[in-house]
Amino acid sequence: MKINDALANPFYSVSFVLGNTVPGFFRKRYINQSKKFGIKGKYFILSFDCDTEKDIEVVGEVHQRLKSLNIMPSYAVPGELLKKGASEYSKLKNDGAEFINHGYLSHTSYVSSSKSYISTLFYDKLSNAEVKNDIEKAHNNFFDIFGESPLGFRTPHFGTYQKSSQLRFLYEVLKKLNYSFSSSTTPVTGMWNGAIQRMPTGILELPVSGCYDYPARILDSWGFRFSPTRKLNENDYIEQFKKMMMFFRDPKVNGVFNIYADPSQVYDWNIFFECVSMTNELTNTSFSELVKKYEHC
Repeated sequence: MKINDALANPFYSVSFVLGNTVPGFFRKRYINQSKKFGIKGKYFILSFDCDTEKDIEVVGEVHQRLKSLNIMPSYAVPGELLKKGASEYSKLKNDGAEFINHGYLSHTSYVSSSKSYISTLFYDKLSNAEVKNDIEKAHNNFFDIFGESPLGFRTPHFGTYQKSSQLRFLYEVLKKLNYSFSSSTTPVTGMWNGAIQRMPTGILELPVSGCYDYPARILDSWGFRFSPTRKLNENDYIEQFKKMMMFFRDPKVNGVFNIYADPSQVYDWNIFFECVSMTNELTNTSFSELVKKYEHC
């Protein structure tokens, strides 16, 4: 399967290998590309993918704990779960949290007995028409619940939807919905293009951040704590997080430390909160606030 995946998207696969091989080259490229775009500042964006009903149970607790650290997260919630958890999520929205479109259909199952996650829906397995319908249905559902339209989007299981043709189609759909941004690409995009990339449609893409030593690897709760095939552990998460903070302390570095997690994967993980508390040297912002600042760059 890994061979088939590599053949399906050779650029992504080669980039992943290169990131692990010559990380220093890509750190320098990230700095140069972000400077070229015009970024003048050091920003921190924390977002949560709320993909299960377990997230509805714990998201309020996570939100309040982060608020005590002066961090306001953004939330990506599938439409079906946004409807189920409308009361809880509306509280967070009223508290100032940003919400973005995350598709409509639920795409992950949580098995409480084993504390494991099963992915159930992938955009790369759907037709273009089905992808478009899922985005539009979520868009309308978002408006019904919040009384306003979302400005941004994140693809469900976005790591599986990275081909140039797939992303090109995605940005065309988002443009027609008057979106201004997406955070639907892996650190590979950031390695090559920096913290923010303007797409031909005008959509700004903000790729999630990678690790210091492994620039193509997402720094997330799933990969370091729950993935059954993980090679790195919780101690590695701390180490990579600290190294990323050292990277952003460099006076030459301007950019966006853009990380995400799932509430159900961190609510009982003190390590996560200890790590994000280190970001007080950066400017905590939301996607929409940052895009507004740099929309004319």
